[in-house]
Amino acid sequence: MQQDNANRQSDDMHTRIADALSKISICTRSVAQYGRSHPIIDEMVGNAHQAVAQLLVIQPTLAIAAGESYLALESFPIEDGSGTLTAFAETLHARKVTELRLISGITPAELIDFAEILSLSPENLAIRGGISSEMTRRQISHIQTFSGVLPTESREAKDPADIYEESIMLVEQAMKAVESGLQIPVPEIRAVVAESLHSLIKDDSALLALTGIRSYDHYLSEHSVNVCILSMVLSKDLGLDAASTLELGISALLHDVGKVFVNPDIVRKPGKLTEEEWQQIRRHPAEGARALAGLPDLPALASTIALEHHVRSDGSGYPAVSMTHRPHLLSRLVAIVDTYDALTTERPYRERWTAQQAIAWMLYEAPGQYDRQLMARFAARARLYPLGSLVRLKKGDYAVVVAGSNAHPKQPTVRIITSADLPKDAPIEIDLFTNTDPAFEIDSIAQPVEVLLPYADRLVAV
Repeated sequence: MQQDNANRQSDDMHTRIADALSKISICTRSVAQYGRSHPIIDEMVGNAHQAVAQLLVIQPTLAIAAGESYLALESFPIEDGSGTLTAFAETLHARKVTELRLISGITPAELIDFAEILSLSPENLAIRGGISSEMTRRQISHIQTFSGVLPTESREAKDPADIYEESIMLVEQAMKAVESGLQIPVPEIRAVVAESLHSLIKDDSALLALTGIRSYDHYLSEHSVNVCILSMVLSKDLGLDAASTLELGISALLHDVGKVFVNPDIVRKPGKLTEEEWQQIRRHPAEGARALAGLPDLPALASTIALEHHVRSDGSGYPAVSMTHRPHLLSRLVAIVDTYDALTTERPYRERWTAQQAIAWMLYEAPGQYDRQLMARFAARARLYPLGSLVRLKKGDYAVVVAGSNAHPKQPTVRIITSADLPKDAPIEIDLFTNTDPAFEIDSIAQPVEVLLPYADRLVAV
């Protein structure tokens, strides 16, 4: 029954999307034929806007793949009952659009501008800098177009190692392009990040294993690819949709492009940096954000993450920001992954840490620097216990984690909060690293309701 309901909902969504896109297609043809000021256009735009607005109430962001003669939602072709979708797909394809994204908040003015842009010939659009440039010029923000390999085309079985190597190559190309003032290969980057995401959705073990590979000569590019992969894994764990995760992956892959403006000898220096050298390092987020800002087909998020990935939740880090400024949620996510990958990489000035040591340091030694909720989710993958975690001990008592250290990440200090055989007049804290009684070892993460169950009679009115 549940499966039948799910299928009906999916069919209904496809029907709604087909209707909305058909009406946009009709608007496009009509604007091309009559011009935007013809009286008939207002009615057609109104119909299209109503269909799109109702659709985006159900799903605030829709990413539609555009093939040569078809449109698809999540790799499933949208049925073309009226014949208008094929023509619309051909229109998009001729203008090098492989993905159309509709975002809640679309206005009738944006729809008519978009229809007018599509009514321009591909040659005319190319003279104007391409469809993305023209849409930016007209300040269309709730309709986005992207070029590159289709998600449906990139899903052919590809070895994760090949995806990883291609990602490294593209990061290095992007770095050289930024350094030389040339164009970043955005379509190719979008395609390889899409391939990484599809691989992670299918099975994240292979790509995650590759993030453990380290090479001194390719540190910066490998670090960027690792941050991209790990950010998308954490995004999946948090339940972000595929479109948002893809934008995050692209942005994370490019988060460190500002490093190309730092002297390589400073990046590789084995000893302590001078204050002047630190100033160069601190400038790389702003330089990266400036290089990525406003680039066609690149998510606006990329510039934001490049700027904020070293800004800490407690106001420390760099560049210096107002105490009232709170970094973007996904900047905070990338900040965690960026630090983690750096700590687990061997550098000239220190040995690499284990995954658990790195996460424990972030949890216990620098708890104010990172988003607590995101850190808790990240720590769950390493089976660690954030400060404030409720745990059940092997002897049956419940305790809360109050301290810890990266030196012994799985053995924090806990404060017992329920016990049958310990005094109740003073809190008992136990350092599990120095503890020798196996009964006090952590058995599992607990839920608050477990602690309250013995007091149910007193808490629940009869």
